[in-house]
Amino acid sequence: MLKPLSLLVLCMFTGSLSAVAAGPPLPSALSNTLALTLITLMLILLVVIFMLGQLLTGIAGIKLEKDKEEKKKAAAPVTVITGLLLLLTSSVMAQDNTEAMQAAVADQKTYGGLSAFVFYSMITIIFVEMLVILVLLYNIRFLLKADKAKTAEAEKALITSKSLGAWWSRVNKFRPVEQEADIALDHEYDGIRELDNRLPPWWLYGFYATIIFGVIYLWRYHVSYSAPLSKEEFEIAVKKADEEVKAYLVQKGESVDENTVTVSVDPADLAEGKKIYTAACVACHKDDGGGMVGPNLTDDYWLHGGDISSVFKTIKYGINAMPQWQTSYSNKQIAQVSSYVMSLHGTNPPGAKAAEGQLFKEESATTAPAAGSAAVN
Repeated sequence: MLKPLSLLVLCMFTGSLSAVAAGPPLPSALSNTLALTLITLMLILLVVIFMLGQLLTGIAGIKLEKDKEEKKKAAAPVTVITGLLLLLTSSVMAQDNTEAMQAAVADQKTYGGLSAFVFYSMITIIFVEMLVILVLLYNIRFLLKADKAKTAEAEKALITSKSLGAWWSRVNKFRPVEQEADIALDHEYDGIRELDNRLPPWWLYGFYATIIFGVIYLWRYHVSYSAPLSKEEFEIAVKKADEEVKAYLVQKGESVDENTVTVSVDPADLAEGKKIYTAACVACHKDDGGGMVGPNLTDDYWLHGGDISSVFKTIKYGINAMPQWQTSYSNKQIAQVSSYVMSLHGTNPPGAKAAEGQLFKEESATTAPAAGSAAVN
């Protein structure tokens, strides 16, 4: 870093002198007050650049010990700026050697006794020097700020670590290592000594909490009976589920069963019952209910009861060779087909099968064996 900056000072100083002194036989620029002032200002700025470069180099060196990558990034701008200034200085010197001669020959306009080219060249060099100073100051500030932020983070982490350690020791009431001799017992095994330490407060508080919970539980469930036990909770849940199922069936119209079924005379129900009868019952009882494999459904004799509840139950659960239609139809559909079967009573279709079972009369509820047939229970 020092070599490029030294070379920069030498080149810019030489370039400035050559820019002032170049040209045809004009009065010496060193005797010009404006020229001396500008040269002095350039030298002062160069000294400032040199000092800032030394400071930046020192900070970057310290930074390098912590992070080599950051040092490279911080030093890169200075190297680029040094090269840029060298190029600018050499360019000014080259232009000054050639164009100053042309300016003198053309008798250009002067500024304070200096040719226009020399004057603007000095002003340009001073501007570039000030720009370099600003860049160096920015890099120094950036490095100091980054280092300060890292230091603050390290201090914060250290404080947090110490706070957590102190809190953990305080919660567990650990004795310092220096005091372990005071609480050491005579028990030792394989180099491991037993200490008479107190139980950690968090463990004791947890134990006390379980005792309090046990007392409250015993009182609530086994003394005051203010809350149900596990078995009671299960029974309550089952009962609630049954009620919900019944409510759902009522909503869908499926709440009817063998205990609540009634004969329906609604044409819609009878029409739906006829459809089911045609699909499932005609093969055994004929389409008019006169009976074929199965018994006659139009007379007063019934094998398994002639009221609506008995008919519903027979259709739903089946009997002997008759299938269980509950697997194919809902309770509502079974109630509809049961009402349709009841509507066939007394139709006396031609070719009906002989009576079977027992006489059933809804009004008198009397029964009598049918002639020539055996009673089936």
